[in-house]
Amino acid sequence: MKRTAVCLSAFATAIFFSFPVLAGPASEAGTAADGSGQKTQQVQDNPNFAPVKDQEGTVTLIAAGDDLIHANIYRRAFRPDTGTYDFHSLYEPVKDVISSYDLAVINQETILVDNPAMYSSYPAFGTPQEIGEALADTGFDIILSATNHTWDKGEYGVRNTLNYWKTNYPDITLLGIHDSPEDWNTIDIVEKNGIRMAMFNYTYGLNGMHLPGHAYYMVDLLGNRAKFLGDVRAAENLADITICFLHIGEEYHMQPTAFQMSYVQTLVDCGADVVICAHPHVIEPFQEVVTPSGNHGVVFWSCGNFISEQVRTESMLGGLACVTIQKTEENGAPVTRVSDYRFLPVVSHMSMFNAVYMLSDYTEELAAFHYLRYLGQDFTIPRLWAIWQSVTGEVH
Repeated sequence: MKRTAVCLSAFATAIFFSFPVLAGPASEAGTAADGSGQKTQQVQDNPNFAPVKDQEGTVTLIAAGDDLIHANIYRRAFRPDTGTYDFHSLYEPVKDVISSYDLAVINQETILVDNPAMYSSYPAFGTPQEIGEALADTGFDIILSATNHTWDKGEYGVRNTLNYWKTNYPDITLLGIHDSPEDWNTIDIVEKNGIRMAMFNYTYGLNGMHLPGHAYYMVDLLGNRAKFLGDVRAAENLADITICFLHIGEEYHMQPTAFQMSYVQTLVDCGADVVICAHPHVIEPFQEVVTPSGNHGVVFWSCGNFISEQVRTESMLGGLACVTIQKTEENGAPVTRVSDYRFLPVVSHMSMFNAVYMLSDYTEELAAFHYLRYLGQDFTIPRLWAIWQSVTGEVH
């Protein structure tokens, strides 16, 4: 993967290309433009879908939802013998799936801190920065940091997170937060297998907090609408395809909000080809959106939680957004399309240990010891599949 940061002013006279999006195989069902729940149907011989990797002109991308690190998760990761934290076991059950894609993205819901006095859980999170090592070793290439919890530790938390990734993993792309106005005014371009992808990560807000005047550039906010939409339009000149990762929606609701649908449709009209959302802590439908203007985009309305300790069955079920992007030549001109997209279910296990599993790999033996069982909830594998089917329309 090659990452380039493109300053807008340098490309004022760039040549314009149009890159249409064709979503899914021709046999798939049609989809609605209004987010009403009509969706693409997927038939998968392999429930975890092993893609072809490192193929020139093709990029396979997988995106996980909220990595929500509650106190018990980081406490269980503590190693008294070394005085450090080891989070690798959280992701070990899904590592083979994550690493099988060309690019893997995760929404790191909680900010990273290096001071034990700042470690904390809900409502203001501070996560030991060792979580980053586990994410990198699991195969994540792109970290999303613009969430409603980004400012939980103020400027210290954002700068600490920036410093951690830039110092320890400079090849990993960090989106949504910035260390300077220059970086804020730059479009991130990720290059892989001959395809240039413009990527954005914006959040709806910061839990009622506001960036101080001197730090206006530090977090990408959906309220900066003119800048965001302008950058998405500019990306048409700079990249083969544009992907927007949004922290948006209403918590615990399994359908997108009117605001969410309106904002996403505007992004698609401005040139966004793929939009992947997080924040509601539950899954929402995925579909191809066709705007009133006739523009197309693939949208995952919410990937839910990747891992967490939220005490409701629906929040234990998450989804991995999977997209295949292909670049070809038609009539002598480059054309980049989304050739396939699908949603893979995961479950967050919570008992004496925490881990995330592919739902297809999760067992009743594990479910029997899930903490939600002790709370009297209907936490069973059939219940999880029933939720998945009711939201996505996909039959197990």
